[in-house]
Order: sequence, then structure tokens, then C-alpha cells
Amino acid sequence: MEVDVTVEKLADLFKEKITELQDEPEFQWKSEAIKYAVDEKGEPCLKLTMGNVPLDYDLWHGLRNPALVGLHPIGLREIWEFFANRRKTGIDESGRQTIFQIPRSYDFARENYTRALIISVMLPFSLKTIESYTQFFLKEKGGSSHIFARMYEDVNLIIDKATMRIAANLIANDRVVVGMDNDTVKAISKEAVPSTRQGTSHGPCKGGNYSQKSIAVLMGLGQFGISRIFFRDEIANGKIKRFSGPLRSIVIFDKKKLVKDGSHGVIYPSETWRKFLFGLFDFTNITPEINKYRFCSYISHHDKRCRKCIDLCPAGGPGLAPGVAGGAREKGSRS
Repeated sequence: MEVDVTVEKLADLFKEKITELQDEPEFQWKSEAIKYAVDEKGEPCLKLTMGNVPLDYDLWHGLRNPALVGLHPIGLREIWEFFANRRKTGIDESGRQTIFQIPRSYDFARENYTRALIISVMLPFSLKTIESYTQFFLKEKGGSSHIFARMYEDVNLIIDKATMRIAANLIANDRVVVGMDNDTVKAISKEAVPSTRQGTSHGPCKGGNYSQKSIAVLMGLGQFGISRIFFRDEIANGKIKRFSGPLRSIVIFDKKKLVKDGSHGVIYPSETWRKFLFGLFDFTNITPEINKYRFCSYISHHDKRCRKCIDLCPAGGPGLAPGVAGGAREKGSRS
């Protein structure tokens, strides 16, 4: 049975898969020791957004920098070529064996599919575990970080497994689905990117040539803080809740019409949206017009002209990003 690809349906499906995974031996936690955040019903407090772009869209325009997404990040072409190479066959159209095994090109993808649908998802860490870890180190002079490390490993693994199982459920005749878990990102970085553009030649990026954090920001899942720390704030019952956790994504090539009006919760990352995000990440810009959109506990609801980032920064508040070679900008390098 084909699964509907909507924000609500996918969020429910992720919650269902994560709950199912708890019955597997490696995830059999006590209810009071669940390591991801849960809501009032005890369900995973999952955060999910969805966006779509045409196949000639450059995900990383203006971001190719070793201190941002790296110099050679994986785009839609590389994701498609990885999939096509893995699915190539030695059978021709008539069903006969052939010595030729040629994967379908990206031109084939552009001719047969109209858009790439990108699903970005976060499974936030349990606030109780983080708070207990923090209190432990505030009260004790020494201790072990194994509790926090285990939480990170477990939540990371469960969102990895859930992502790939859902990606498998989404496969249909009229669409191509690629689940971007840790192993897939590493495989694409190795198979679809030349060796001269991997590793340190790409930049000091963890796990490969694909930035889950940047995809999440582009899809509106959350924001970057200082040092590109990703998080999401939500207001509930007059209080701000902050969520942070591992990120994954699913890329779907399908034949549906490109959505540009935000209908059904599907965003289109237009040039205007990208400029807004660049401004949001430029912490020298402290105008009320941009500050009011920032997730920041220091910004007052009554006065949006906070400049705490600049005041505390030794460099006097460096701009949006390092220079194109990854080094500090002139003002920051003099500090």
C-alpha cells in the first residue's frame, strides 16, 4: 500500500516506527529512562519539515566553504547518481542479458521527474537526561560523561533505523526514494564524489560531504546558533522549550507539481528565503527586524536590540561566515 507523503502522515509514521523500535533488544529502555524527548502522551517529540525544489536547484549556493558545508558538498545530482549506480542492471529492455551496465543519467532524472522532495527530521534528546547530566557536573568535582554519551549513541541509532525503514515504506513505482542515514551519507561521499574532493580536501566536516544541519535549516526545521549549533525553540503554555538532537533526511524524486506557495506544509526555499537565513546567521546584524526571528533567550520580547553576541565576542562579532578559504575574516583574524 502506497504511503501518502504529507507532513502529518510522515510525522505519525516516524513516531510509530520509533515506538516499534523500542521493542527491539538494543532499545529496551525503562519508561522513565527514555532517552529522547516525549510529549504529554508519551509519544516521541519528533520534529519534521518538508520542502521541494526543481532538479536543477543548487542546494549549496553561496555555502561552499570549508567552515560551512565544505568545498564539495553532495547535491541532488550526486544523490541520484549514487542511487542509479546502485540500481544499474545487466538486463536490457527486452529482458536479455547484456555486458553493458550503464546507470540512468541525471539527464534521465530531469526528463522523468519534476522535483526533489526533501524531508528533514530531528529526534530531540530527553531534557530530563540533559538536566540530570548538567546537575551532576554542577554538584560534583569529577565524574563520567558516559550517560550523556550513551544517550547520544542510542538516540542517533534509533533515528537512523527509523529513517531507513520509512524510506523503504515510501518506495513506489513513480518515485525514487533515498534515505540519508549515516551509512548512506558515507557511501555517497565515497562512491559519487572523486577522492580528490573527499576528507580534508572537502573540509573539516563530520561523516561525509552532506550537511544534515544545513538541510534542516534550509527546510525550516530550526536555526543555527553560534558555532553552527543547531536547535529549535517552541513556545508552549507561555514558556519556551528548546529542542536539540540528531538529524536525518529523506530525498524523494517524484513526478508531482513543484509547490511554491507553501501549501500542505511543503516549503520552497526561494532566493528570498535563503537571504533571510543568511541574515539570521549574521550575528553582526542586531536590528529588531532580524532579532525578532532569532531563537535566543537573551532577546527580550520588549526590546529586540540585543547585542550580547557582539559584546562577548573577542573579535567584535564576526560576520556571517569565515572567508571563502575557511579562514577568519580580517576583523576576526586580528583578534
